[in-house]
Amino acid sequence: MSIPVRQNMSCFSRTRFLTSICVILMISMIFPLDNKQPVLNSEIVTKDQLGGGGGSLEERCSSITFEDILPYTHAHFDIVVDDDWDSAEVKARAWINGTSVDLLREKLDSYLEELYPSGGDGWISTDERSAVEAVASECIEYAMTRIGLRESTPHRGGVGLDWKNTTWQDNGVVIQEWNLVPSNHADIRDCTAIGSSSDCLEVPVFPNSERDCNTLIDASEGVDECRLELWMNATMVIPSIDDGDEFTLAFNASNMTNAVLDFTFPNNPDLRLDMWEECEGRDVGFEPPTHDDAPLRGTCIGDNSSDYIFENTEDEETKFILMPHRSRDFWPSGEDIFVDFTTAPVPINNPPSWSENAPEDGTWFASLESGQIVWADWNSVSSWFNDEKPIWQLEINCSSDSSTNINQLSDRSFSGTITFGQDTQVMCEAIDDLGQSSGIRTWNLGVPIFLTTSSEILLEPHPVSLQFNENWPEITIQYAFTQSQNINSENIESLTISSDETILISSNGMIPGLVDLWLEINGDDLYSTEKIFSFGITKESSPPIISVTEYGWEMDIWQAQGQFSDPDGEDVQFSLSVDGLSAGTISVSGNSWSTPMINFGLWDEGEHEVKVIGCDVSSKCNEVIFMVNNSHLFQSQVIDSITPVDDSGSGLLPGFSMFLTILSLTIGLIYSTRRD
Repeated sequence: MSIPVRQNMSCFSRTRFLTSICVILMISMIFPLDNKQPVLNSEIVTKDQLGGGGGSLEERCSSITFEDILPYTHAHFDIVVDDDWDSAEVKARAWINGTSVDLLREKLDSYLEELYPSGGDGWISTDERSAVEAVASECIEYAMTRIGLRESTPHRGGVGLDWKNTTWQDNGVVIQEWNLVPSNHADIRDCTAIGSSSDCLEVPVFPNSERDCNTLIDASEGVDECRLELWMNATMVIPSIDDGDEFTLAFNASNMTNAVLDFTFPNNPDLRLDMWEECEGRDVGFEPPTHDDAPLRGTCIGDNSSDYIFENTEDEETKFILMPHRSRDFWPSGEDIFVDFTTAPVPINNPPSWSENAPEDGTWFASLESGQIVWADWNSVSSWFNDEKPIWQLEINCSSDSSTNINQLSDRSFSGTITFGQDTQVMCEAIDDLGQSSGIRTWNLGVPIFLTTSSEILLEPHPVSLQFNENWPEITIQYAFTQSQNINSENIESLTISSDETILISSNGMIPGLVDLWLEINGDDLYSTEKIFSFGITKESSPPIISVTEYGWEMDIWQAQGQFSDPDGEDVQFSLSVDGLSAGTISVSGNSWSTPMINFGLWDEGEHEVKVIGCDVSSKCNEVIFMVNNSHLFQSQVIDSITPVDDSGSGLLPGFSMFLTILSLTIGLIYSTRRD
């Protein structure tokens, strides 16, 4: 397929250096740091697929795709893998039709507001066109390709493996457009902005009501005159594939519709498509840190929304045509497509077999609740069988007596009516497309224990009664109180039972509020299960503990201090009052408290109540009361006068005894003055 290229392609090359200066400014407008402005089209979810961007140009563009940068109505991608499998030449053509192109032109105009004098004026010009192409080309070089290619025994990934291993080659992406500025637009005019080139033309971002973007075409012809077409020429780098005899193609189809991807592989007549599957439901709102949630090969249940064509003949090229379809309405639920290719001979269609993960014949399936419950989900069921074809293509049948009402749900999990004391036997098998069976296994299904508690207030330890189903073999239970979905392994206790029991469960570490009970059942020939029970048990808050380490006087100042703790680990707020009136703020440092320095000389004489109150978040309070008597501050103290001394025989100056007398009277006067 040849790609149309405008005649001024060489002009683009010459201006690349100049436009690269504009790229950073342009990208800073298209991908603002606060991520509040989506890429090009505000009605399309962007940047959230595999995490946000920020920082450099590479960081801002590395978490988005071609579709985020240039949202299209329809697109076709030709991907031709080179003979050495090191790279692929990619040519794409995309169409943006209807009012979507109006919104795109409007966004481009607003992004160019700080780059060109004409930006943000409601018009898009030929001068602005080269910057748009440069921005898209530079950004797509860092964008995700959506494609992963790995050569090995087929698998779906796992810990430490990331399928996003293909990249766009540096300086290997060229974007061009047609009709961004329609040359025969009804409202085209010379550019009016200062500094525009002499041949600059501009059109309004929104056409007139007749949408007349080409005056040479009559409206009766029904042509979308305002449509925009885009072309991309790029090179995609493929790592770690040597000969392509056995490889897996992974494709992230999330939020992608109306696109066709035409893959051409190096000619290999023996290459065949071994397995195709749609893996739906992955939360694409974040990037998993370890990829340990990868599905098992052949277990994904698809909705057949995406499709493919595989063609390989000796005279023709080896082609794989992918037609993904995953509507944005499903966001953040995504879709990953895995396609396994191999040159190995088609295996003999043997009967399906039970895997090593499957429960043995006679296994007990424990439910911890009565009613219509799911006793085997698809993640478990899909791991019970081996077959040459995808496990989801097997017909898996489970049956029992009519009262149990065993049936398979739409997600292929199995449910049934289960009641304490009424156990039942279930018979299961898998049948392939030739009617071959894995053989039947019979299991026991029931409720082994029934739990009750006599107190809705959490005690230490807390009693829980277990009524044991005598039809069951000995079981081992593990249990712990919890206030979240994460169970603290340090709190887990264990007990083996074969009859009724009352267990005393430690409640250490629980904070005020609702408390649930986590319980897991294990045992020989028993399919392990666990459940979190909500009995309505509440941990009540205990008031903080307040102690006094020191209190007393210094002159006429009184102060107290001490320590505190809250049994539930809650924050504690303090208040202080004297005779019921607020008297300042309690200082807190770590687990210590102290009152301010209280000047009781300012209070009336007598006994005063000083109260320190500490309350936790649950409004549980404790207090310390001091009875402080300040009467000693108001007692009169008179110093006796000094007896005169006969100094006639001394060497003192005449009149010095008179001076001592006056001094003693003055001191007595000072200390006999009453404090008000």
